Amino acid sequence: MPRFLSPIAAGLLVLLAGCRPPVDVTAATLDLLRTDQAWATLVAANGPVDSIVAYWTTDARVILPGQPVIVGTAAIRQMVAGMQAIPGLHISWAPDSAVVSPGGDFGYTYGMNRITAPDSTGNLRTSEGRYITVWRREANGPWRCTFDISNEGPPATERGTN
Repeated sequence: MPRFLSPIAAGLLVLLAGCRPPVDVTAATLDLLRTDQAWATLVAANGPVDSIVAYWTTDARVILPGQPVIVGTAAIRQMVAGMQAIPGLHISWAPDSAVVSPGGDFGYTYGMNRITAPDSTGNLRTSEGRYITVWRREANGPWRCTFDISNEGPPATERGTN
């Protein structure tokens, strides 16, 4: 190959390697919202532990109020199984919105959650809160939660806008 063509060929390879098809961010955002809603439906129905855990990445972190950070599949599986074993426990949430990166490989959802659980006397107590989940689109296409953060919020009567 002539000497002057080498830099041109190398430049073209770099340009082609950096070219990705454009991402339809609107479609990716709707897909992420549907994923979060499907996960919420599965959890509310007390679905199979492994099906629920499959929504998290293997290196995911779950951050709950007053609890140590839960890291990785084994710890998350243990958390989910333990929660499902608590009589009367019910978890639900609804995403208010989602945002997806221009590259379509990262995003987040946020919204309100509701947890009903027995208190120290055995009476069921319901608390409402807020959550944010950070998602990563895996190489084979599905969205997986990499950070799952929730906190207890003010009662609905004291809440302003989200």
